[in-house]
Amino acid sequence: MEIFGTQCSYLLSRKDIMDSLKNENFDPVFVEAFDFCSFLIAEKLVKPFVAILPTTFGSLDFGLPSPLSYVPVFHSLLTDHMDFWGRVKNFLMFFSSSRSQWDMQSTFDNTIKEHFPEGSRPVLSHLLLKAELWFVNSDFAFDFARPLLPNTVYIGGLMEKPIKPVPQNGQPALFTTPSLFSSGVYPKPLRLL
Repeated sequence: MEIFGTQCSYLLSRKDIMDSLKNENFDPVFVEAFDFCSFLIAEKLVKPFVAILPTTFGSLDFGLPSPLSYVPVFHSLLTDHMDFWGRVKNFLMFFSSSRSQWDMQSTFDNTIKEHFPEGSRPVLSHLLLKAELWFVNSDFAFDFARPLLPNTVYIGGLMEKPIKPVPQNGQPALFTTPSLFSSGVYPKPLRLL
């Protein structure tokens, strides 16, 4: 995991790249939320930023409330209807995933110490909360009900492409075979507890 902090440190130390970004005079900076280095770059440029989150995974770290009594943790195999032991499991998995997130964020500690002066060193977890707007690339209809903050916008389906018609030379083979239906394969997720 240290490689992410090292790569970020290398990028922040490249004066030519950082000067080029400063000279662009961006109004807001769009950052990809799974790359914590992009938050540090926006902070170094002293620019407001809009974050794009590919899923609601880790949403608490990004400021979204996550009531553990009815919002299951990612990959917990729980639903929003949990009994007591389901809620205990959800809490333990939340604690475990929060610890993993903290470990991931701590790989950037040396980078922050190296590239930010002592009086104004950002804390990465606080820096994530400074996003002006969060675009979540998920559809609220496929997610469990949860409270949302006003700066959270679901944009699920934004990257989808329109379907293309079946080519003429493939239609006879497609329409003369027996009907089969497959909704794909979903591998069983790894259980953390």
